[in-house]
Amino acid sequence: MKIRSLRRQQGTVLAVVLVVLVVMMLGSISMFSSIDTSALLTGNIGFKRDSLNTSGAGLNRAFKMMKDANFAKYQDSVVGCPPPAATGTKCTDAAQWKALNFYPRLLEADASGIPVAIKDLTAFGAISNSANIISKNGNTVYFLIERMCNSYGLAGLSNCVLSSYTPKGGEYFTEKPGSVASPVYRVTVRIDGVRNTRTYAQWNVTFRQD
Repeated sequence: MKIRSLRRQQGTVLAVVLVVLVVMMLGSISMFSSIDTSALLTGNIGFKRDSLNTSGAGLNRAFKMMKDANFAKYQDSVVGCPPPAATGTKCTDAAQWKALNFYPRLLEADASGIPVAIKDLTAFGAISNSANIISKNGNTVYFLIERMCNSYGLAGLSNCVLSSYTPKGGEYFTEKPGSVASPVYRVTVRIDGVRNTRTYAQWNVTFRQD
């Protein structure tokens, strides 16, 4: 009787030990899973921050395009454009705008204000110059300049968002004879980074060439 009881107790102890080992193993798996998830989140945040820091390269390239002589020359063009600015079907100077990654009126945007065209690289390729794609620190940077107007042609109070009147040669914004109202431009930058990270940055800027 004592031998049977002892064996029964040993069997019970063995079963308890096995249960404890299984629980410990599950706990270890859970802990490692938690560590891996935390590391992954930390890594993704780091990549996201790096891609955001790279957005300045896109903004600087946009400013370079805005300083180009063709930017001032063609941004007001309405030749061949559809209504309401003209009566054609396709703007004659669209190729000039494409070379600058520029569009003279606002394009369709999503709920966050990001132009739909820059979210689809195939569509973006139709209105942008591939030579303006930037590679930096493992990131690929795209940019788009939009004039904040609802039509082609000259920028005015009725069809565009304008900056304050800028006196020529002055430092202050004021409306007075000889001043010029400059349109506001929306610059959107898309950064495709490592591990499929994608970041968008956007600025509203004013720019004027005397």
